[in-house]
Amino acid sequence: MQNRRLKNRGTWDKKLHEKKEVEVPQILKEIPVDLDGKKAYLSAWAKEKRIPGKIQGWYSVPCDAENCDWRILSEHMAKGYRILSLEGPYKGAKPPKSILEIDAQIRKEHLTKFRGSILQIWFRSTGDGRFGIAVQNILHSAEAAHGLKTFMDYLQHNQPEILCCHQLQTRPIQTFNPAHPVPGISVNMKQGFGSEFLPIASTPFKYSVIDWTPQAKSPWIGLPQKLKEIIHPSKDDKFLECHSGPAYLAEALAPYFAESYAMDSRNIKKSLSKAKFYNAEFGAEFLQKFFRGKSKEGKWTIFLNPPDGAPLPGSAIQAIADCRVERILLCSSNLNVAEQEIRRFRRQGYMLRKIIPLDLEPGTPHFDVLFFFVPDRAGLLGHSGIPIKSSVQKQPPRYKDEENTADTIHFTEKRRR
Repeated sequence: MQNRRLKNRGTWDKKLHEKKEVEVPQILKEIPVDLDGKKAYLSAWAKEKRIPGKIQGWYSVPCDAENCDWRILSEHMAKGYRILSLEGPYKGAKPPKSILEIDAQIRKEHLTKFRGSILQIWFRSTGDGRFGIAVQNILHSAEAAHGLKTFMDYLQHNQPEILCCHQLQTRPIQTFNPAHPVPGISVNMKQGFGSEFLPIASTPFKYSVIDWTPQAKSPWIGLPQKLKEIIHPSKDDKFLECHSGPAYLAEALAPYFAESYAMDSRNIKKSLSKAKFYNAEFGAEFLQKFFRGKSKEGKWTIFLNPPDGAPLPGSAIQAIADCRVERILLCSSNLNVAEQEIRRFRRQGYMLRKIIPLDLEPGTPHFDVLFFFVPDRAGLLGHSGIPIKSSVQKQPPRYKDEENTADTIHFTEKRRR
């Protein structure tokens, strides 16, 4: 017995169980350009930040270079010299034949003055091999203005893939990027030839040559179908697209909703046939006015797409919760901001149901993530939950004789452990 006790007291004759360290993937400093690298980057972020919800399958569509936006950019060199460089949507992209021919035409001697006035030339893709052109330049002389007219004549007679060409001006003067517009910049367009609205591939929808769209058109064109599969809307539901740009999503999804709306603060013309558009600043004031009135009753889906992943206004999420929106789709390209937005929505009683990564600009160190929020009906977030109502408007009180026990919401207090 004594020997047995002595044996149990010591640890020199026992093998210690070594704890296996769980490897936590490290978030890379830079986002990779390949799809596998982006998947690993997002998984590492979600694991390190303990983001609730499961990451769904990636939405990725192959996109040819001819179905992307291109541009010719003027770059400043030493001693005041400037050169024109051709930029593609991603590294290694092969320029279409028509763009190469136009680039060569600009460099000819008789267009020297016009070439010197160029800040940039945007080739906006329609998604089916055709383009619209927006020329941003500063015309300081009659020779430069004549060169612009000569350039447009060349396009009309020699480039059938070019549907239109217009002059673009901004205030203050700076290079304008339609995929990443700078807040507060004023964009004006002077008519050249052709319509200012470009067709979106084979769809009946259009967008302005100076309006916001992703550079790669193929993934963007197929996005409404992806959203439809995520939402599963009924005919009585209603849809609001915020920060909409050309309002393509609101237009394409209109047949599946009872009503479809879009809003954007940028003052750029729209060509809409099915959705109603509001030109306004996004925030609590807009949301309160929008949902005021009987015409806005029903189950709503809001699509939020703040430019470049910017944070939502502080009172906007509170206003969305007050309006009791049924579904919230937050599309963000900034994971640091998205982490804070998830917490803010959870504090307002919304659960993160799905995480859908969107590779809208393949071949670039950029991707978006769609966060799908729904109301926490069961109080899983630690509060009483959001009451179930089919309207964003407050209903008048009912008498006790009219009350239905099935509609009564019961609250239970959790036991303390």
